[in-house]
Amino acid sequence: MKIYLLKIYLLSCLLIPLLLQGQPDSIAIIARSKINTQSENPVHSILLYVEKPDKSYTYNEEFRSPNQVGNIKLENSQFRIASSTKLFVSAIILQLSEEGKLTLSDKASRFLKGIDYLNFDNIHVYNEKGFSDQITIEHLLSHRSGLADIFSDKQETFFDYVMQNSARQHSPKSVVELYYQLSLNKEPHFEPDKGWYYSDMNYVLLGLIIEQIEQTTLHKSIRDRILNPLKMDDTFFEFYEPRQPNKYQVDQYVGSINFSKINTSFDWAGGGLVSTNKDLAVFIKSLFSLKLVNKQSLNKMIDVKFTKEHENRYGLGMYESEYNGNTYFGHYGFYGSYVGYSPKTNSVISYCISQATPDFSVYGFINEVLGLMK
Repeated sequence: MKIYLLKIYLLSCLLIPLLLQGQPDSIAIIARSKINTQSENPVHSILLYVEKPDKSYTYNEEFRSPNQVGNIKLENSQFRIASSTKLFVSAIILQLSEEGKLTLSDKASRFLKGIDYLNFDNIHVYNEKGFSDQITIEHLLSHRSGLADIFSDKQETFFDYVMQNSARQHSPKSVVELYYQLSLNKEPHFEPDKGWYYSDMNYVLLGLIIEQIEQTTLHKSIRDRILNPLKMDDTFFEFYEPRQPNKYQVDQYVGSINFSKINTSFDWAGGGLVSTNKDLAVFIKSLFSLKLVNKQSLNKMIDVKFTKEHENRYGLGMYESEYNGNTYFGHYGFYGSYVGYSPKTNSVISYCISQATPDFSVYGFINEVLGLMK
């Protein structure tokens, strides 16, 4: 019996590596099938990172069309993480709360009324009545202020503006000025805390609050409080910090337009960071292991609430999502990216599809990939 069990053990030791070797091959076949450069919504690059400590398994691969740096094998390419930047901004706001420099129930006006160009009293005019003074920091973090959004509420107008000013370097001031030029201050969706509406203006205001309290730039706060302590050396605030030399950054598309050729400095606090899957994994693990905020703050971030039909629940800069039967907390980015953490399994998912409007279901694709990793 002992000899039989020993044989079974030895056989399993031989088979497990072979099974694990087969998984990446299957994943690669699926991922490469999604690469399509001829579509109206081309996908030139797919970057995948999955970390499953319960199975001592880390998958980190990149797939690209031949015109993307040829056949050079890369495992740590940079990409615009877009709205996943909100995770970093939210974490700093919670840090400032822990330090007693603000409370989440504070009125935003406490920190913003002194900014002349912001004209904060008129930032939220609903049915010809001003509600700006009712907006709290928590409303901004959770997208419950009612504020309109430049990207979605004036989508066609804003897109035309971007294409006509593709090289323009923006600033928080110019973003706010554009908001007023589009009369979005008079088009909020509801009174503060009367609903949920995703708006980058919430995080523009949070970025300004951080700058008012810290008396420095937002990108310096992110670097000093998060990037440097965590040694996230491949992450930077695009257009506000120098581009890192000798680093490969994938092209990211909106339909057929290569947005990597466009200055997107208007994203700022709502989506201005460039990072890698490895760095994002370091960040999300550090957040959940309480290296950035304490347990009370983290609980507030992941205290998700109903948003709207067909939309995931949202906390403070944090989406709740379900992948392959497990709950993850994290954030999506505009160009088909995501980073998330599952407290139940301590697993990390980070990916970039490099296309805002792909011809396939990204969610279905990632679930299929995860299904092969069971």
